[in-house]
Amino acid sequence: MTNLTDGDTPPDKDRDRLTSPLPAVWRWGFPAFLVVALIWAGVLLVDGLSTVLDSESGETRGAETDPSAPGFEAFVEQTWSMLVATENGDGELVQVAVVTATDRTRGGGTILLVPPEVRAQGCEVLPCRLVERHREGGIDHVRETVTGMLEVEVTAAVLMTPDRWASLAGPAGPVSVDLPTDLVATASDGTSVVRFPAGRVGVAPSDVVDLLAFPDDAGGLGRLDRQSAWWTAWLMRVGAGDPLERLPNLELDLVDLMALVAGGSVRLVAPSWVAVGTDLGSQLVADEAALADLVMEMFPFPIPLVPGQRPTVRLLNGTGDSSFDAPARERVLRAGVDLAVVGNYRHDGVIQTRVVYRDPILAGAANDLAAALGGGVLFDENISPAADLTVVIGADFRPAG
Repeated sequence: MTNLTDGDTPPDKDRDRLTSPLPAVWRWGFPAFLVVALIWAGVLLVDGLSTVLDSESGETRGAETDPSAPGFEAFVEQTWSMLVATENGDGELVQVAVVTATDRTRGGGTILLVPPEVRAQGCEVLPCRLVERHREGGIDHVRETVTGMLEVEVTAAVLMTPDRWASLAGPAGPVSVDLPTDLVATASDGTSVVRFPAGRVGVAPSDVVDLLAFPDDAGGLGRLDRQSAWWTAWLMRVGAGDPLERLPNLELDLVDLMALVAGGSVRLVAPSWVAVGTDLGSQLVADEAALADLVMEMFPFPIPLVPGQRPTVRLLNGTGDSSFDAPARERVLRAGVDLAVVGNYRHDGVIQTRVVYRDPILAGAANDLAAALGGGVLFDENISPAADLTVVIGADFRPAG
């Protein structure tokens, strides 16, 4: 045996006996345990975050995908719409139509015809009509004037010329339109010619703009009737079969929208345009109440004219009765707010309609909206931040104002 004194180093074989190796369970089991613990901690973290994100007022909710079930919510899909302005060969505005899609799945839509003679604001010259706005600023001024009149923005605006109309209407071929009288044109040499005879006449794609633009002596109202007749006949012909087969094979939003609208029920509408005579010429004006009702029907989920200007609303039906959806939406929109989210409250049987706000700054807006709906007001700092205000429709809700 070798005697050791302080500071001496034992031989190798003695040192091996003094330092025993760790058991295998510690050498491999402990690192494996650490790995499992880290993975499990990550799972718990993700689950915890999901619980927080899905909770509201202390309750946890899963994502509901059935639109008819309690708890279902979705951001609104704003109404697909397009302003179609038509120029004649001289570049003059002769026709304006606002086209909206009723349902992106089932098709159908509405066409609102706006006469170029309608009274406008902001012209550099008088009389100020839509046609003058077009002369001064083209389609941008037309869009600004029409959307301001409707108090709703459109998805897009497109300018149509005679060639563009011939291309769009070409695949459908001639369209038959009934005309009550001859449309007589005067040539440059003073001679007259019947451009479109009275009765049922076939309008070729190359003649579409000539018909839409043909002047009349009724301040624009007679031309509006002819435009309505042509739109109705053309969309019926396009929708008689596969709409895409009777439209040009072009990847254009206008083509897609027309195919969608023609594929379902189509409605041609116009408010009661009234001719108003002035010292500077005739102008057309619309009944504001009738126009507001029409816009409400055409744009169930409107695009705000000025985004961020009005409070946004999360509208939830707490009655379990889907017949409340449309009138509630209409009442909310008429109250002067923007609709952001629609759906159902997390349980049925809500008794009282209420407006809930989470930011004290919005207390005034909440009270105004509640007064318009005939409901109560609640403050809840934990309410969903998806919109400024949350409206829960209860059994006390009455569709009529």
